[in-house]
Amino acid sequence: MSPVTLSPTSVERIVYHVYDISCLPQFNTPGCGKHVCSPATPCKVARELLAPLSALRLVASSWNTAVQNFRQAMRETFFSRVEDGYYPHPWHINTRVRKAVLLARYRVFRTIQTEAGSRGVYVAYDFGGSAGCAGACEVVVKAWVAASDFECQREVAAYRALGTCPGVPAPRVAGALHDPLCDVHALVLPKLGPTLEDLRALLPDKRFDTRMVLTVAIQMIDRYRNIHARGLVHSGIKPGNICLAPPGSADAPSMLYAIDFGFSSALDANAPLPSAHRIDAVGNRRFMSVFAHHGISQSQRDDLESLAYLLSYLFHARLPWDSDGTAGARSHSRPPPAKQQQQPHVWRVKIATPAAVLFRDMDACFHEFWRDVKGLAYAEVPDYDGMRARFSACLMALEEGKAPISWWDIWKEVGGGR
Repeated sequence: MSPVTLSPTSVERIVYHVYDISCLPQFNTPGCGKHVCSPATPCKVARELLAPLSALRLVASSWNTAVQNFRQAMRETFFSRVEDGYYPHPWHINTRVRKAVLLARYRVFRTIQTEAGSRGVYVAYDFGGSAGCAGACEVVVKAWVAASDFECQREVAAYRALGTCPGVPAPRVAGALHDPLCDVHALVLPKLGPTLEDLRALLPDKRFDTRMVLTVAIQMIDRYRNIHARGLVHSGIKPGNICLAPPGSADAPSMLYAIDFGFSSALDANAPLPSAHRIDAVGNRRFMSVFAHHGISQSQRDDLESLAYLLSYLFHARLPWDSDGTAGARSHSRPPPAKQQQQPHVWRVKIATPAAVLFRDMDACFHEFWRDVKGLAYAEVPDYDGMRARFSACLMALEEGKAPISWWDIWKEVGGGR
């Protein structure tokens, strides 16, 4: 009997068929196909099924050619399938992170935020476990084109300093690792629950009630106590940077996480005065402290001042200095549009706004908190216990006979996740 000769096209079909049958029926993610890995970087299950075919490459040139052609053909399929609408320029980070599987196990499938084409935040599948794609879980990937990006350096340094700080997500990889195929530096974090801004947007009147604001105040004082104790100033508070605990986690239902340390800075507890050199004024202009607007080095009091602005915003759904164009501002150093040049600077409105306006219709404990914060000297250690105790006493009086706040229950009540 004469040997059977297979054409390269036939071999490609066999390779494709083996890869296709390795898809597990219990894993069926809408819009992503059965597998989230790629032929060039297969998951554990696909790799084991493809191993015999890969071995044939060593003894049969037709198999070697077929596998190479298969991977090349599937690369474009993989790229277009995962991205509904990608940025067309190859230099843009949105295009780069979808060029291949990041760090051999993370497949990006949704963009959370991208900026200037050089940095971005994404959601990805992690298929690196023993179950392969069947056990893939979602993670958050922060990526930068250049390792010298100041946000990349600050973020990596912050997570190293924070370690296992309660209420702060612990990175899944050490630092921002470089992926040579995508040519980006990636920091992988666990995927948390929705943000306070997501929750606020679903509330009927777009604002939190007093119990909810008090719970945020207590939680964030705890977060900042731990962050400051590790020698770090957050400088990044806003509703979009506070997340609910991951669904199904062992954390308390009222647990909140602080994220985004790209604007953080080291806290010099031994310095009696701010630095004589002006620092870059970066951050969200709505919530940054007055001193931050002027480039004065930050300390504990600045984080707590920003927290006070956040509490006022959550209760009133706006701040006294809000106007068109300030809501999405990210950096004070970025000039506003020409039509806004006649508006007063945000820091001037902040200085001129009394506590009676900032905390209008709010409990007296918020006024007392503001008084204590504004009385802090540079790098002075705040009385976290005293601040927290006042908020706790007010919350206990309001919760008499009621169950404590559960963020996930509120999220479900307002239709989150539908």
